[in-house]
Order: sequence, then C-alpha cells, then structure tokens
Amino acid sequence: MRRASDLPTPKSRVQVLVDKYNSSLGLPFQKLLPESFLADAVESENIKYRQRIFSPIVTIWAFLSQVLAPDKTCHNAVSRIISWLAKEGLEIPSEDNSGYCQARKRLPEKLLQKLFINVGNELESQTTPENNWCGRHVKVIGWFNSIDA
Repeated sequence: MRRASDLPTPKSRVQVLVDKYNSSLGLPFQKLLPESFLADAVESENIKYRQRIFSPIVTIWAFLSQVLAPDKTCHNAVSRIISWLAKEGLEIPSEDNSGYCQARKRLPEKLLQKLFINVGNELESQTTPENNWCGRHVKVIGWFNSIDA
C-alpha cells in the first residue's frame, strides 16, 4: 500500500514538466498550444501582421519557452526558434535577437489575456466529476500585476 509520503507532490509534478520542456529542442509549446488554437485567438483579436519568421504564433511559443527556461535570455529564445526552423526544414534567420524582441513587444496584452481565458476554458471543459475536490468545483482567484520575462 502506498503512503501519502510516497506520492509525488504537486511541485515535483510541475518540476518534471518544466524539466521536460527545458530539455527539449525547439518550441515544445507547439504541441500544447497548436497553431490553429493560437491562430483563432489572433484572428478574434483582429491582429494584423506580416508573414515573417517571428509571427505572433511563433513568438508566443518562444516566449513561453523563454519564461520557463533557466536561461531566460532572448538569445536562448532565438536559439530555440532556430532549432525548430531547422527541424522543420525552413529558412534559418540570423542569430540576432532584435527581431524576436521587437515581435515580443508587439504582442498585445489583450491577446495574452484571451489565451489565458481560452486555455482555462479548454482545460475546464476536459474535467470530469472525478476531478472535483470533494465533489465541488474549486475556483482559484488571483491577481497578477504583470508578466515578467
């Protein structure tokens, strides 16, 4: 019989996921947030952009990887993008990170808020009564002053 102390803690589960994504090459959030999901959010916010390497979709994938990575530099984020592009057989840009930094600045805060809501709704739609705590829905309310990168 397993003891409670033998079960993984929530922190260790989260750390396992963070470690997995940090050790993967390229843009691992591409699997969690598919292009179609992000494109719908970009379109619903009526965001116009040129077809460039650092589209809002690629920038979001890189930004999320950057936030979770131990090396949070823009250079590291661009290295991940270059790795992803090479794997996809696409044109490799310069290692200069200024284009990525400018693309990140162009991401509207409203888009990120929309994505947080959409992801939350998607996750909630996948829950079953077995996921409830003591048979009840639990709501977590928090306040975020800013997103630091």
